[in-house]
Amino acid sequence: MSKRNLLLALILAASLFASAVYAHPGKLDENGGHYDSKTGEYHYHKGPNAVLPYDIRMNAIYKAEVVRVIDGDTAVFSLIIGDGKTYKDERVRFLGVDTPETVHPTKPVEFYGKEASDFTKSQLKAGRIVWLQTDVQSRDRYNRMLAYVWLNEPKDLDSESEIRENMYNARLLLDGYAHVMTVQPNSRYSTLFASFQKEARENNKGLWAADND
Repeated sequence: MSKRNLLLALILAASLFASAVYAHPGKLDENGGHYDSKTGEYHYHKGPNAVLPYDIRMNAIYKAEVVRVIDGDTAVFSLIIGDGKTYKDERVRFLGVDTPETVHPTKPVEFYGKEASDFTKSQLKAGRIVWLQTDVQSRDRYNRMLAYVWLNEPKDLDSESEIRENMYNARLLLDGYAHVMTVQPNSRYSTLFASFQKEARENNKGLWAADND
């Protein structure tokens, strides 16, 4: 090969290598994916051991296992799909409720936040099986799954007595660990949740006890 052809081949190889690095910089992370430097988007590389994101549907129910609790209204769950594939654990924000902050990057720990976080950790221990119910939106802008958390498989999604006894979001309100926070269009239980908050406040439960002192 002439020096000129060799030089051209080296330039072409370098160009192809640079393009590949730009589109797929660095190693794949523990989930089998990475951020694309060109688009800024995260994507996965499918393979025999790839961990894949699951296509969460609206108005659906998923069986799941608790992985860990983040704070009073957020936890990580492993979906139990049963199709032989391995899916990425889901960081889940509980719908319709808002507990005081404990892990916000720019806010201090808020009043009654530790109590709410400790309560959720005591109720949603790692390994516990729950059922996650989605509403109109399945994810928020942070790509967190949005769900109502059922402690046992629900029989009647609209039964107030079952919601009181079996839905963890409702329990947070009834025991005074959370305020109502309705983010449209996810409002299936907003009226009922408002009544639960009113009940807790009237009974001086949790954070409402100090509020009424």
